[in-house]
Formats: sequence, C-alpha cells, structure tokens
Amino acid sequence: MSIENDAYQQYLYARKKARKALFHDRVSQKDPHLKVLDHIADETKCKAVDLGIIDVPSDLIVGTKTDGRAVSFSSDFMPLLSERSEFAAKWMNVCRYHLSDHGITEAPLAYEYLGKFYIAEGNKRVSVLKSYGAPFIPLQVTRLVPERSERDSIRLYYEFLDFYRHSRLYSLQFSRPDYYSKLLRSLGYDADHEWSRKERITLIGFYGRLENELNKKGIHENHADCLVALLEMYTYDYLVEMSDRQMDKVIAENRLRLAYGKGFYNITCIADSEDPLLYSDNIRNALADTDFILSAGDLSKEYLEYIVTLSNKPLFYIHGNHDGKLLKDPPQGCICIDDDLYVFQGIRILGLGGSFRYNSDILQFSEREMERRIRRLKLKIMKAGGVDIVVTHAPIKGYGNLQDIPHWGFACFNKLLEDLKPRFWFYGHVHMNYQPFMKKIHAHGKTMIVNVSGKYLARY
Repeated sequence: MSIENDAYQQYLYARKKARKALFHDRVSQKDPHLKVLDHIADETKCKAVDLGIIDVPSDLIVGTKTDGRAVSFSSDFMPLLSERSEFAAKWMNVCRYHLSDHGITEAPLAYEYLGKFYIAEGNKRVSVLKSYGAPFIPLQVTRLVPERSERDSIRLYYEFLDFYRHSRLYSLQFSRPDYYSKLLRSLGYDADHEWSRKERITLIGFYGRLENELNKKGIHENHADCLVALLEMYTYDYLVEMSDRQMDKVIAENRLRLAYGKGFYNITCIADSEDPLLYSDNIRNALADTDFILSAGDLSKEYLEYIVTLSNKPLFYIHGNHDGKLLKDPPQGCICIDDDLYVFQGIRILGLGGSFRYNSDILQFSEREMERRIRRLKLKIMKAGGVDIVVTHAPIKGYGNLQDIPHWGFACFNKLLEDLKPRFWFYGHVHMNYQPFMKKIHAHGKTMIVNVSGKYLARY
C-alpha cells in the first residue's frame, strides 16, 4: 500500500478508537475530551522551569495547554472529526511524514504540571504517535512548579521532584506519601543516589512487564503503588529475574493487596445471639479496627441496624432459619448477600442462608433445594473467578453439625467446599452452648471453617 493510503487507514483506525473511548467515558460519566491546563493551573502562581527535550511516557500526556483543540480529540488523544474534514487532512499529512524516511523529528511543545503533560503545540504529532502505540514521545517541556502547600497532591508532587532529580524517571508516579522513599529503600539506594542508565533501563523494563500482567488481571489501580507493595514482599533481584509464569503466580497470590493496597482485612462475624459489647455505647471502640461485618443469620433487625448505624462499617448479612420477618422488613443500611456473590474491595463473598428442613418454615431447605440454589450461583462464581469467603447459616455435613435434623449439615456444601476452596467458611445456627466441648474451628485444606455464633473476629 502507498503511504497515502496507509495514512488514511490509520486515521480511520484512530477515529474508531476515539469513538470507543468517547462512549466509554460518557457511560462512566467522565470528561470525554482532553484535559485543558488553563482550566487546571494558575501559571501566575507557578515557577516555570525549562527541562529541554525529554522522552515522556505517552500515557502521561493527558491534555492540551488551551481549549482550542481539546474537543477535536477523545480523552486518549485519538481524533474525533470526520475523515473528510480539514483537521483529518492535516492529521493524515503528519502521519505521512511519520511514515516517510524523515519521520517526525520536531518535538512538540508541552507543559508539565503535577507530573502530567499538556501539549501547547503539536497535538496532531502526539496523536499520530499515540495511534501507533509509541510508549515514549520526545517533548520540549516546560515544568510549572506550584507553590508548596499542605494539599496532598502538592506534597506528593514535591516528593516526586526530589525523586526525579536523581532518577530522571517519569514513569513511576505514586499516589501515596513516602512511597518514593520506600522504593529507594527496597532498591538499596540512598535518597541522593544518582541513577545510572542501566539502573533506569532495568527498573523500567521490569515495570513494563508488571503493568502488562496487572492489566491482564484487571488490576487498574496505580501500578507504581503495586510495584512498591511487591517490593515489600519480595526482593528486587527476585522480581527482576522471575519468569512471566512466576510473575503471574505472584500477582494472583497477592491480588487483594495489589488491587487495594491493603495487606489484610479485619472481619467481625456475628450470628444467632447478641453480643453485649456490640449492643452498647462502647460499640465504636469494639469495632474500631474492623473493616466490615458479616452476619450469618438469626439476628434481629434492630440489632443489625444498631451495629451498622453506630459503627459506620459495611455490614453484609444472610438469613437464618428464624429470619422470615426480615424478608418483608429488611434491616436498613445493611446489604443482603443471601443467594448472591458480593464483591467487597476485591473480596468475593458467597452467601447461602437458611437451615436443613425440619418443618414448613420458608427459610428451611431440603438437600435438593439447596443444590438448586448453588447451581443458580455457578455463573456468578465463574465470572468472579472463584470465592474467597462463604457465609452460610447451616453447617457443612461433618463439620460442626449435630445429629438432630434441625441442626443437620448439608452434604452439598461438601462439594461446594471442594470446588471453591475458599479461605474462610463462616456458619452459625449451632449455638456453642448446645453441647459441651463443642469444636468451634475446623480445617479442610486451606479453608478455615468457623462457627461464628455470638461473635468471632477473623483476619483475611
């Protein structure tokens, strides 16, 4: 194909990407066009610093200096106007120059503000290069440095400036304070360590691999933060040398920590009987370290509403065999996860309420009825990629059940346990005072099976 036709086809491809991004941003209620620096920063309150020509990661180029051409592009710098427009003709002309033997040699003019880049001249050059997937784009950059303040974004930016002074790395931009210092400590570098070219290339090479794997896993949080989280668990040398298969395993094993930046969750589990400490004025102190609450059933609406209101913690509940009234009048502020798979900050929680059938009450089930309930959840489980916590009211057969029919365990739960292999299985129904020396905790493989009647504190 001729260069002219190549440029035309590239414009059609880029415009298709632009319309897709436009639709996605509108559905997500985001600004569908480029950001405009003049609307964000007050230049009169910033110090201008000439950085010369530097290679800028293309995903950090987010907007234009003025709003003149902002609406001609989608938020990812792809062109929106018709291929028959004058704008398209100029874009294709730049594309042809890029495809020629000369290539694009003149660096676009840009401003950097708080670690992001805004194009003052050369929007089409940037758009063309981005359409071809250029990871870095040379820019003639003027940095706008805001006055110091206690704003989190400003404080974090000054930490970045100290880091950049020695590393010359723009790719790593953290969203949390002190992460630049953590990175340096993990690498064994002092704060004033002058990075060599090899050190920069090695880190950026590994970081690129990490970003690809995180995107494959659907982890779209700040990837630089994820890098520091990994360096807190593994040595840098081990991470750099590991294979793609090893990296895939490491990310899968630490999915929650990477996705939400949290090493563990404190969970308060309740069921069957009210805890005096929770039903008191001291509830805030009692649940101060709790991240969320799970109820395994047979607790009153008033008790659940008191806990969720006074603690201001998320509360997820299923129905016990005595909770028929909650079906018509559910507790306010609580989230029912019965017959559902609910994902809270990456933790996949499966809920199945009710007990083994011993009379005609609505929240009692035969073995076959419980099997049908489980089958109806299989698609959700498959889409979620598994389950981390199972909450049931009744026990698993052979794990904490009694020999009388009302407190019998479901045999179909055994297959569910084998299939899902969750980290925790919480249940209630069998009160701990029903028999002397009743065992509260059982283990099956990696799964901890816990009778949470009353109150139980777990760490995930």
